[in-house]
Amino acid sequence: MYLNPCGAGIVGKDSPCGQDALQECFYSLLACIYSIINDPMDTKQLIKEKTVEKQVTEMADAHCHLDLLEDIAQIAESIRYGVRTIVTNGVNTKSNMRAMELADNKNIFAMLGIDPEHAGVGDDELEFTIKTIRQNATRISGIGEIGLDYGRVKEKVGVERQKEVFGAFLELAKELRLPVSVHSRDAIVDVIHTLEEKGMEMVHIHFFEGSVQQAKEIEKRGWLISVPPINSSKRGKIIKEIAIDNIMAESDAPVVGVTPRDVEKSIEIVAEAKRIEFKRAADLLTQNTKKFFRLHTKGMFMRY
Repeated sequence: MYLNPCGAGIVGKDSPCGQDALQECFYSLLACIYSIINDPMDTKQLIKEKTVEKQVTEMADAHCHLDLLEDIAQIAESIRYGVRTIVTNGVNTKSNMRAMELADNKNIFAMLGIDPEHAGVGDDELEFTIKTIRQNATRISGIGEIGLDYGRVKEKVGVERQKEVFGAFLELAKELRLPVSVHSRDAIVDVIHTLEEKGMEMVHIHFFEGSVQQAKEIEKRGWLISVPPINSSKRGKIIKEIAIDNIMAESDAPVVGVTPRDVEKSIEIVAEAKRIEFKRAADLLTQNTKKFFRLHTKGMFMRY
């Protein structure tokens, strides 16, 4: 039996129409093939329009690490592709310095911090980072990457030291009224508790790993999460359950995505979960990113 590709119904030699139906199906198939060969423009044009739409739509990457890219040309390529806002995060002294070198406060914006993996640094380096943030408080987009990691990092840096460094940066952020970009792996309960304890208001939890209920708690407090370019049923459910105003998109390149261009996949994930057009999702997520990091207020950097 055969499915008629250009019409409805199933036909075969034992069907009521028998050989006549098979012959009709054959001629219908030929007509379809002829139509596709001779008038393919509608389909091709639609594909072209969708591709162009994504390329010219402005996108924002709320969290990445430009200092780790293999080829600096990938930054310019990402900007040309449409990722006009890129927030790059430092994780130690070297990457913080590089973040400031790369930031132009036009397309690229710097966050400075020490992440859990590097929280075992000496107090001298911690104080140097705090001093650098103070000196550039009006020029950076916030403090990050900071946070807690009770997964693989716990073997390298003890929990108490992580909490000490995390707390120091939270206090600094509150004093300077800067937003924070927070890392959490297997530590979301302690992260939320610490943020609450410190009275934090401008909070971004990147690569959110928590539950729907925890996402709703974050939404209730006016904090934001960001979506990486990795889809899952759990992530889709979380996106559906909270307002898009509390969501940003990130590539986390090159750790997760390859370049900031991969934020496009993150936006697609949000658009699919929210059942909205790609451009609409990109516009809203870009607005959220610019508003959260207050990107219109940044000046030039002090160079070292």
